[in-house]
Parts: sequence; structure tokens; C-alpha cells
Amino acid sequence: MRSVIVAISIIFCCHLNVLAQNNDVLFNTPEIDSLIKKHQKDIRALYDYRGAPQDWITTDNFDDRLLQKVLAKYTLKNVGILVYTYYENTLKISLFSKRFGKAQYNEHEVQIDASLLQNHVNNANYLFSSNFLNRAPKLRGAEGNSNTSDGEASYTILNEILLPNSLELSIFDHLIIVPTFNIATLPFGAFKIKDLFTDEALYLIDKMSYSIAPNLFELLLSSDKNEHRYDDNNFVNYQWDNALFVANPEYPNNLKWDFPDLPGAEQEVNYVLEKSKPKAYNRLSGKIATKENVLDSICKYDLLYFATHGISNSEQPMDHSFLVLADNNTETSYLSLREIMNTRHTCKLKADLVVLSACQTGLGKSHQGGIIGLARAFQIAGAQHVLMSLWNISDSETATMMKFFFNELETAKELMPHEALRRAILNYKNNVNDDPKYWAAFSIFGVPY
Repeated sequence: MRSVIVAISIIFCCHLNVLAQNNDVLFNTPEIDSLIKKHQKDIRALYDYRGAPQDWITTDNFDDRLLQKVLAKYTLKNVGILVYTYYENTLKISLFSKRFGKAQYNEHEVQIDASLLQNHVNNANYLFSSNFLNRAPKLRGAEGNSNTSDGEASYTILNEILLPNSLELSIFDHLIIVPTFNIATLPFGAFKIKDLFTDEALYLIDKMSYSIAPNLFELLLSSDKNEHRYDDNNFVNYQWDNALFVANPEYPNNLKWDFPDLPGAEQEVNYVLEKSKPKAYNRLSGKIATKENVLDSICKYDLLYFATHGISNSEQPMDHSFLVLADNNTETSYLSLREIMNTRHTCKLKADLVVLSACQTGLGKSHQGGIIGLARAFQIAGAQHVLMSLWNISDSETATMMKFFFNELETAKELMPHEALRRAILNYKNNVNDDPKYWAAFSIFGVPY
């Protein structure tokens, strides 16, 4: 295994300090300008693949002052922005940060074939998810997955490539990860980073929270306009005005899929409903949890909560990735990625938080602009933050994690959902089960604040 790691050559690593007078941050180098334009090109290609109108992408004129403004906002809170970009045969890892009052831009490059990189990601994900394949929906008549890939080796290789010690990531309180290809499907909380002061290798989640941003270009533009819930004390106050809860629909019994029942989902939603105390809400379960009822007035809800099955299709994601709902034993019960995204044709989601308490909602088709999947569809439709799952764990364990998460949303009141999720994971990890196969399955997708 060691020989495999050594064979991946790290061909370039440097540190650039870019400073300006009065502690302003200016990043106007040709390298950074090229990086931003590459992400702008990738995101336009991703929208084109989805069939989304290009005017759905914010098209404000970009200039250096915007990067300065956004980075200053994040670095004041000790946040690092870790950007993955793929050029020909090279993965570039870029880190925007501020240390000791000085702006820093760090680069680290690894020469690696694109398909090899994506295969490592798939293998590492399988390492965590393989124990729970019997709990996921199955195509009727399909044989079980017999993949015996060395997930441990891929996990080790990716840990070294994606989170190199030279970047000294342990100093941050939060890490914004801007992915390429299928990197967003990795459980970053279960990867190891070296503590700068003790030299000890710790799980990333032990040191900081993290979130997955859609794209560098979108991060810069949407961060500048993001409506947040901070009060004068810089705390977050989550009070839901109108919420939609979908719990364990009466699953269709068609010829293609077999959907295991999720009895814990109803208990999960009952608890979250009691804990979140929305001023108004709509609760759908069993036969009434149909696509028509879900889509009815979907844009009026500030919290969308789905405790149901999800299917991810990496070959035909637009119409064959979906949330499973109830409806006459036909495929009309499937709320597809395309249908979610296209709600924007009639209205824009006002949901500050979408919880996808279902398997595989963080997966999808790999693209240089990121993952084409359900979480991204909700973000394109207008949602601010999406709590997504990377693999299926039991509905009872999921319910426990979601209970912890909503407990923290009520009490943490800082750093928005990603910090609440981190505290929920630490609670679960320290008091319920320390195996990352259970606690690393969830992450937050969206622009943090």
C-alpha cells in the first residue's frame, strides 16, 4: 500500500503571502484569477448539463474587491476556504486563509489521473457504506454488490492527497470545502489531520466543523448576498415560521424497486417537530405523503424535512435520482432531481434548511463542477443549506443523530447548521458509537453564512 502512495508524485507546493495596506486582503494574482475563471467555466458547464438556464447563475460582474470582501468575512471567524480544482492530469489544492493578521494563499498540486482519483473516492465511500447495503433500497432481482476494492488503501491515499500536512489545517474553526468531481461525497469528518501543536493525528471533526460549498465562483457571489440569521450578538436564532415534514411514505410496490420500511422515521419526525416548534407546519406520512402534496406550496416553507428513501443514479441523475414518496404504485411517486431543480421555473425555495434524512442524497454524477445530485438540486432551487447523507445507516441511528442535531440547533446558536451538526456528531461519537461508519454519514451542503 505504501508503494501506491509514493507513486503519486507531488510536483508542486508553494506558499504565497499577498498583503495590502491597512490589513485589507487583495488576491489579484493571475493564478487566482485563472482559478476563479476555471470554476466559473465548470459551473456553467454543470448548469448546461442539467438543462438549467444560464441566467439562473448569478452573473454579476466579478472583481478583486469581492474576493477581498468575502475572504475578510470568513477569516475574521477563523475559517479556511479549501478549493479543489482539476486541470489536465493535475489536482490543484488551494487554501485561502488569514494567519496572524496576514492574508495567505497556499497551493499544493498533485499529479493524478482523473479516473483514478474518482475511483479512490468511490472506494473510500464504499469502505464506510458497505456495512449497510442491506438497509438501502434494491432493484428487484439485482445481485448484491461484490466489490472487494481496498477501501482502506484509497482512504489512506486520499487523506494524504486531499488534506496534506503542509497546509496546517488544524488551526481553523471551520473549513469550507469547494470540491471537484465526486470529492463532495467523501466523509471529511472521518479523515485525519495533524494537530499543529501536539503533532497528533485527529479526526477532522474533532478539530472543526466543515461544509461543502457548491463552487468557488458561486461561493464568492452568493456569500456576498447570503441572507443570514445573525442578531446583534452574532448568534443564530432558528425559529421556523412554516415547516414541511415528510415521514416514511407508503412506498410504491412496483416491479423495479424494493423499499424497506422505515418505522424509526416517524418517531424521528415526531421528536424533531416537538423540538423545533415551528409556528406552522405540514406533516405528511403514509398514503398522504405524495409528490403532489409535497410540491404543493413547497416554496413557502423555511424548513423542508424528508425522512424517506433516496436513490442516486450516477449515469442518468436528472430523472433517475429521486426521493421516494407515495402515489398509486407508479413512478409518479418519485420526486426527481430534475423536478426539484425545476421548481425554480415557478418560484424560488425560501428554505433556509433542507434535511435529507435519507440514504445517498449526497451522491450523484461526478462532474468537474461538482456532484450532480439531489442536494445540489435543492440548492439550485433556492435552498440555503442542505443536510445530506452519503450512505444509508439504520433509521433508528439516523433518528438519534437528527435528534442530537436539532437539540444543537436550539442551543448552539453559532456558526449556523454546520456547527450544530459537528456538535451532534461529537455527542454521538463520544456517547453512542465511535465507529465513523455511523457518525460520518452526514454533511452540510451550501454557503455557510
